[in-house]
Amino acid sequence: MTRKIAMMVSLVSLMLAQVATAQADFRFERVGVSLTGADGQFTRQAGAHPDFTFSIAVPSDPSPVIGGEPAPAGPTEAVHSVDLDLPPGFVGDPTGVATCDPVDLANPGNGGAQCPVASQLGIVHAITAGANLAEEHMVGIYNIAHGPDVPARFGFNVLGVVNIIDARVRPGDYGISSGSLALPQAEALVSADITFWGVPADPRHDAQRGGATEALRVPFLSAPTSCSSTPASFTARGDTWEHLGVFDTRALTTDIEGTPLAFEGCDRLAFAPSIDVLPLSKVADAPTGLTVDLKVPQSDDPDGLASAHVRKVVMTFPQGMSVSPSSAAGLGACAPAQIGLGTNDPPACPNSSKLGKVTIDTPLLDEPLIGDVILATQNDNPFRSLIAMYLAVKGPGFYVKLPGKVDLDPSTGQLTATFDNTPQLPFSRMRVEFPGGSNASLATPPRCGNYTTHVELTSWASSTPVSLDSPMTIDEGCAAKPFAPSFTAGSANPAAGQFSPFIFTLTRSDGMPYLQRVETSLPTGMLADIASVPQCAPAPANAGSCPAASRIGTVTALSGPGATPLSLTGGVYLTGPYNGAPFGLSIAVPTAGQAGPFDLGVVTVRAGIYVDRTDAHVTVKSDPLPTIIQGIPLRMRQIRLAIDRPKFFMNPTGCKQRSIFGSFGALGGATSDQKVAFEPVGCGDLDLREKFKFKLRGSKSTKDGTSPSLEASVAQSPGGTNLAKVEAKLPLALVLEPKNAQALCKPEQAAVYNCPKTSIVGQASARSVLPHELKGPVYFVEGRRKTKTGRTVATLPNLWIPLSGDGVTIDVRASSQVDSIDRLVTTFNALPDAPIKSFKLKINGGKHGILVVVGKSTCSRDMKFALRLTGQNGVVETQSAKPTIDGCKKAKAKTKKTKKKR
Repeated sequence: MTRKIAMMVSLVSLMLAQVATAQADFRFERVGVSLTGADGQFTRQAGAHPDFTFSIAVPSDPSPVIGGEPAPAGPTEAVHSVDLDLPPGFVGDPTGVATCDPVDLANPGNGGAQCPVASQLGIVHAITAGANLAEEHMVGIYNIAHGPDVPARFGFNVLGVVNIIDARVRPGDYGISSGSLALPQAEALVSADITFWGVPADPRHDAQRGGATEALRVPFLSAPTSCSSTPASFTARGDTWEHLGVFDTRALTTDIEGTPLAFEGCDRLAFAPSIDVLPLSKVADAPTGLTVDLKVPQSDDPDGLASAHVRKVVMTFPQGMSVSPSSAAGLGACAPAQIGLGTNDPPACPNSSKLGKVTIDTPLLDEPLIGDVILATQNDNPFRSLIAMYLAVKGPGFYVKLPGKVDLDPSTGQLTATFDNTPQLPFSRMRVEFPGGSNASLATPPRCGNYTTHVELTSWASSTPVSLDSPMTIDEGCAAKPFAPSFTAGSANPAAGQFSPFIFTLTRSDGMPYLQRVETSLPTGMLADIASVPQCAPAPANAGSCPAASRIGTVTALSGPGATPLSLTGGVYLTGPYNGAPFGLSIAVPTAGQAGPFDLGVVTVRAGIYVDRTDAHVTVKSDPLPTIIQGIPLRMRQIRLAIDRPKFFMNPTGCKQRSIFGSFGALGGATSDQKVAFEPVGCGDLDLREKFKFKLRGSKSTKDGTSPSLEASVAQSPGGTNLAKVEAKLPLALVLEPKNAQALCKPEQAAVYNCPKTSIVGQASARSVLPHELKGPVYFVEGRRKTKTGRTVATLPNLWIPLSGDGVTIDVRASSQVDSIDRLVTTFNALPDAPIKSFKLKINGGKHGILVVVGKSTCSRDMKFALRLTGQNGVVETQSAKPTIDGCKKAKAKTKKTKKKR
């Protein structure tokens, strides 16, 4: 009791002396570290299990004087905290050592710890200031039971004063730091040599332990498993109660005797990892989860060396296994501020960004580390890459957050995942699990077979990677599916002659070759009012940025395998000439905001709109469809176009059943030609609404033997059936005189669209659904026909009128013959099923006019034109029209209609 009272008095006196003599800045008098092998000599062997000693001493005043009286010797300031950063890779494994209850460490009232011998990890040689003399203490360091927020805790008891050393994992380099961050202020610590044993149960420590132990002889400390000529650094820092926060920080790169702490002998370290990479699905061309199981055997031989730590993992998946677009729906991403790399802050990533689970077994902890695989924000990640991941796991009091880059082959989509500069911490197993299901992150190869994932693992001990191959087998759903996509097309409202949205849908199933080419031919009469829509210019059409005014419809694309492919919606825009076609389409699908957190830009497909010159039917030919974008195979499942601009797309006016043809190509060359029946309804309710006018022009057009010019015009009111055939019987006073023509075009010349200019006998123009008027010459073509016996005989010449404009040419042909009373009959057969806003025809008169007046003056004769009109729906109407004639008394032209026939 007397001794304790004296000690208390001396401590009080010491504190007063410290206040009186406190320095402006605190400095350790001595700081050092040393590593000792089993032979008692200094060791720099990488992966060894050395005894580690950390030594500190604080300045002391051997003869302090307070109030003119001598005071007890002691330190000038009381140490508040001492902390030591071990170099990355220098680790301790307390799991193989028994623990001491904190109550037994304190052992109140008994002056020292009463911990189990098996829990001792080392020894402390401490010198404290006593009442008159410095006192020397040799006490044990023990492994202390700790809570869930501390990875390891150690402690020692000096004269009833408990000192706690907490271990923690530093964010950033994931090295271990240990220290006492609040030493008792009453402890007059002069110096301390704190030694942790590399193998605590080794018998060579029995003398310091005070006896033998029955604990297993397992390693506790392990030196780093990386070697460098640059010495490792142990960083010590400390402050005092008198100067809180004023730290003396020392970077220690040599031991106490000045030997550089550069570890060597890495070539002696074992590194024998194994890996299994297995898809959850064995079905070809299907969404799949994935399990990656990496094992790294760890040595627990106390006389051997630790296994090398993993530094880098490069995993190249087999070609054909790729990112699944189906996974993007509902997917989120984690921003840098949310993951908080380099901090111990809990990740604040959204749940939608979590791709899978990760479990890490480490010999340093009793429980595995459990966390998440998290998708990083596109381009806003440490690699500025399209795809990056974070492995984020929680440990006791720390987080490990590892960024990993994912490279995608832009041509094949092959995936390579790389995690580099991983923490220098040992683990025996790491298991990463990506869940399966329709929205799984990955997709299996499109064909069955044996595949291999190639993995290269590099340790911190060597720059030479260990190459491993993990086989996988895809052996379900192997039956080859022919390329036969489902094809539907047609008007939403098939009413004849009416405006209606046009719907086109093309669907392929999983396992079928991927879509690459689309060509569709519409039946004659399925047209669009091109003139009503402003055309998108080439630059924005190619970029997918056409104005809204050019929009004529919507497109929906389904991308990805499985039951829930990703749905993307975009616009269909009318463009000007493209790829040799008079018009085109720009089909633009923006991915931003539709493909989860990804923005792959605007996916744009161009197509040409071709118009047949014979019957004006339309064919749409697409450019090759994209099959991969920025390394992500689209695995396109469906394309659906709806041309739904109001009053744009129109149905035929004919009644007969027609077909919509589709010709589709697959990646690899397979083709599929299909057709869909389409039959307009209600066409019988449409009537003919054409009005004809005729004029004979020329100062001598009324006289016998003269050749007047003939002008005919047609105007059509909306809402009726389009013309299919026009038969016009000229008055008897007009006859055909082919000899007047300069030349006749031969049929073989007309067949290749190469009639001579000398065969032109007139001009024609028409307005329909195109922006501009179609114009063209009227060619006089030699008539021929074959008899039943095979002979070729001459007939009256025919007319060929190639009407051109807006890049479109439509051939209009008319035959000539005479009826039973010698009237000239001109018949326009097979007219396109297209509305005629106006049509004008002029047959030249004069010297080379092919129409000649015969007989008395035309002014006094019956000059009616007899017309027989046939609609596309089969309705027939006869009309008679009296022309206006130059040189005759002006009379209003009249058209007389007869009752319609069907």
